Amino acid sequence: MKASMHPPKLIASQPELDKFLEYISDAKHLAVDSESNSFFAYRPRVCLIQISRDHKDFILDPLALEDISPLGRIFADPSIEKVLHAAENDLIGFKKDFRFRMQNVFDTSVACRLLGRSKLGLARILAEEFGVKLDKKYQRCNWEKRPLSPEQLYYAQLDTHFLIDLRNRLHGELLKKNLWSLAQKEYARLEQIRLNPPKKWDPDGYLRLNGAQKLPEPSLRVLKELSAYRERLARSTNKAPFRVMNNEFMVRVAREMPGNLASLLRVRGLPLRFKGKGAERLWRVIKRARS
Repeated sequence: MKASMHPPKLIASQPELDKFLEYISDAKHLAVDSESNSFFAYRPRVCLIQISRDHKDFILDPLALEDISPLGRIFADPSIEKVLHAAENDLIGFKKDFRFRMQNVFDTSVACRLLGRSKLGLARILAEEFGVKLDKKYQRCNWEKRPLSPEQLYYAQLDTHFLIDLRNRLHGELLKKNLWSLAQKEYARLEQIRLNPPKKWDPDGYLRLNGAQKLPEPSLRVLKELSAYRERLARSTNKAPFRVMNNEFMVRVAREMPGNLASLLRVRGLPLRFKGKGAERLWRVIKRARS
């Protein structure tokens, strides 16, 4: 079932942001979510921020806004409860990209876990509680691309539209089962979440790829060079490594050991980026490893 809702208001200019912040400044509860391009980028960033109040939904575009820092005052305001689902990644993204610190958090996923629910995904919960279907195909779309389609905006809107209603139901259950103080401790822990240092590339990670263990030494040398080349390309183009060249293709090349450019071009799964001049550069990497 598709929920009957007014379309969300897209906030993409400073005057719109100022007016919006004034509207939410006296809220008791705000539902909050974010979308990032983590499935596509080497250095992911927050690309959308969804906020709902009183069943009115807003989508902030941080890629279009000149200065989103005033939102930080709302997030840090302890008199306004921020309701999120599985908040950890959102809180880390807000802190990393904007240095936002969020106070007074209610995490509906944590509440569901404390109440003994086994299915914690938002799509499942929305379906069970409100009869709404969340289309999972948009979970991994590229939120950095513009313009956003109406379907994307609807998906993003659903992430927050029902959260405050869900919060109220769960809060009542937590009180009834004497779990509210425990939930508050969990929420306080989330508010203090720290950024992990950037994950460093492991030059020996190629040895753990599926199928690498069966490769002979010459093939492992090729796989090692391909892995290092992929990392350099991913970093320089800000692409997720598997979008530059997936693991299966790299292992296949190492196993088949193409002896020239023509045979490389025949390897199944060759990415499009390597079908032109990129193929020559890739072949030089393989040739260097072979020799």
